[in-house]
This record gives sequence, C-alpha cells and structure tokens, in this order.
Amino acid sequence: MKNIFKNKNVLIVGMGKSGCSSLELLNKLGAFCYIFDNNISVLENFTNNTNCSIVSNLSDEIFKLMDYMIISPGVSIFDESVKLAKLYGVKLLSELELGSMFIKGKLIGITGSNGKTTTSCLVYHILKTAKKLSVLCGNIGEPLTENILPFKTNYVVEMSSFQLESTDKLKPKIAAITNITPNHLDRHLTYKNYVEAKLNIYKNMKKNGTLVLNYDDKLLRNLKEKNLKPKVVFVSLNKEIDGFFIKNNEIYYKNHKKIKKIASLLKIKLIGKHNLQNILVAVAICKSLKIKNKVIEDSISTFAPLKHRLQFVRDVNGVSFVNDSKSTSPDSTITAISAFYKKPLILILGGSDKKASFDTLSKKIKNSKNVKLVIVNGATSKKIIDSLKRYNIKNYILSNNFENAVNLAKQSALKGDTILLSPACASFDYFSSFEERGEKFMEIVNKF
Repeated sequence: MKNIFKNKNVLIVGMGKSGCSSLELLNKLGAFCYIFDNNISVLENFTNNTNCSIVSNLSDEIFKLMDYMIISPGVSIFDESVKLAKLYGVKLLSELELGSMFIKGKLIGITGSNGKTTTSCLVYHILKTAKKLSVLCGNIGEPLTENILPFKTNYVVEMSSFQLESTDKLKPKIAAITNITPNHLDRHLTYKNYVEAKLNIYKNMKKNGTLVLNYDDKLLRNLKEKNLKPKVVFVSLNKEIDGFFIKNNEIYYKNHKKIKKIASLLKIKLIGKHNLQNILVAVAICKSLKIKNKVIEDSISTFAPLKHRLQFVRDVNGVSFVNDSKSTSPDSTITAISAFYKKPLILILGGSDKKASFDTLSKKIKNSKNVKLVIVNGATSKKIIDSLKRYNIKNYILSNNFENAVNLAKQSALKGDTILLSPACASFDYFSSFEERGEKFMEIVNKF
C-alpha cells in the first residue's frame, strides 16, 4: 500500500486504545499528527509527546489545515466534529480502515448483533490449532493498527457497528455477519442506520472474497437477491440448505446435491442453540481457508466458553449461578433464556439504557414456562417493569442496587433453580463495562 500519509496533516479524534495505536502508526508513516479528546485529562498524558500536537478546540481553523481525520470507535458519525470535517473536505477514516490499509495477508472480518466475539475467538482457535499464523484483534481487545505485522498473517478482526459506521473502503477477504437485531439505537439513532453500519463490512469486497451469512436471519437471507460481488456462503440451524447445516449432531456442507460431513458436535463445551450458530459461522470461515475437517472437529471440541457469556460460576446448595453479563441487548437475553429452557430460571435484568424496547423480551418471559422470577435493577428498571406489566407479568421484584439484586435472587431460589445474570442492557449505570459487572457478580456469588 502506497503511503498516502507522509507529510500530511492528520487529526486523530478520541485518544483511547484506538487513538493511541493510530498515532503510533501514523508517526511511523511520517504524518504530522494532531490529537483531540473530549476528556481533557486524557490529553494531559500527551503534553510531553513530541510526536503530536494537542488540539484543545475543534475549530474551523483546525479543519482548514487537515488532510485526514481518524475517528476512534467511540466517536459517532453524527458528532459535530465529523460534520465539520466533511464540510471542509477532510478525508474521514476509521481506525479499523486505517489499519486495514497496511496489513499483509487475509483480513477476516466478523460482525453481528450477537455472537461475533465467540465466533471470532473460535475462528482464531481453529487457525491456531491448524498452526496458521493468525492475529485476533479489533473490537475484542487490541486495535488492528496495533497488530500490523511485516509478514503475511490471517487477521481475525471482530468488527462492531461503531467501527464499521465510518468505514467505506474496507475490503475483507472473508466477512461474516452472524445476525442483525435492533441494538445500540442510542448511538445510531435508527435501526436503518444500525443495519447500514453492519452491512459496510462487505460493501467493497471483491469477487474472489467470501461472505458468510446466517440463512435463518431473514434480513441476511434476502441479501442474496442484491447480486453481491463476493461469493455468499449460508449457514442454517433450521434448514438443510446449500451451505453449512446441522443434522443429528453433525455439521454438513451441501453443494447442490453433494453433501459432505465436516465435524461432530458431540463433544462441544459451548452451551445453547445460539452457540451452534456461532460454530457454523466459524466452520464456514475456516473451510473457506481450507482448514482440514479433523482440525476443525478437534478445535470446536476443545474450545471453552468465554467469560461473561453464559459462564457457569458455581453451584450453591443446588442452585446454579450463570454469568451472562455480555448480554447487553434484549435479543441476547432472549437467546440466553432459550439456552436454559429445561431449567427453572431466576433472571436478573437491568442496566443503562440503549434505547431498545423490552417488549419482545417480556413476551418471551411470558411465554417461557421456566422463568419463575425476574429481579429488576439499574437505570432501566422503570422501563423494564412497564414492559413486564404490559404483558401482565407479576412475578418480578424491584431491587435498589446490583448487589441487592443478586442477594434477592439467592434468597428466592430453590434447589434445582438457575440464577441467570443476563441484563439485556449496557452496564454504564453502575459499572465501566460488562466485564466489570460480570466480575462483580462472580465476586458476590463466590462469597455465598
């Protein structure tokens, strides 16, 4: 890739992990870097940095000087700074797109409302088992710009809607969308905007690329009708399709009338139907990379559940505690409830508001014979309870804080019950992240 940044003025907005790694890369490329963050204390960390100039105010004068603007995932495309940049003809890039311009090897992009982290980790696990040079990065942890290697490597990159919304030149070799359901509407404003952000993952893919889609998601299934450039490979839990499907605990691939067995599912450790979907997507990606069936079967059998995703914590006097703090949307909580359809559940809900409706979740609770009690806490308490009332659900308790919610769940549980933390909300009312919320849950449970 030609270095288009040498001696150019580049403004980096948002100096978290992504911003810092973008700065380091751009310095190596010989750019003149300017940095800005709404949090003044963050900028204080750069006062002695000779490789950048600190911008205290995003004025018209600044944008008149800039050639490029790099925005971190935390910066919305609706931000005033983005509007000003466009007005002055400043070329806009996401950190993700910046990194993708300089990698050698295959870019494997994975997105979706739910399941993208598990799928990304499983793909990486399979590639490592196959002894293929691979990097796991993106939304899952380290930015892509921090992982650029001088040799060919498989880049397994979890891509969030926050990263994808400002991306218009991204060209993955392989891309996958696990599903799309309403999420992050507080950021994207409309469901249409959210969908468009997700679909940016394939918009610039070439004909020799592969796009893996979930056939069971109607929106994704109908993309086939749009004459997409890349080869489309479908996966399905519900139907024997041309593509990857499951039958009698085996994964198969069908191409017209030819059917091949890929791997057995009898030894997998992942819980829930949704994880079978994640496995199918990961297998479809890895088969497009020509990974052998035996390696795939061994890998999916040894892959352990991730922390905060239907993670079994411990059993206390016959009551099971499960940490699903990563479920930050109603749809993901519905999936979690379905994973325990045979067990009596006490469900802990609530957190900060992402502007999602809870009615579909309430309907699921109403129709589920196994949800015996709902403990509601957090900033969304009133919104959740209003929804529960609309469906005439009376078996709920309002808690005044998170720890009290966990204690109330324990006091209400009988032997054989499962207490499931699956909040259906973000964590920012009490916690800095879903990880911190999950850790707090485990800390409380381990004291019982």
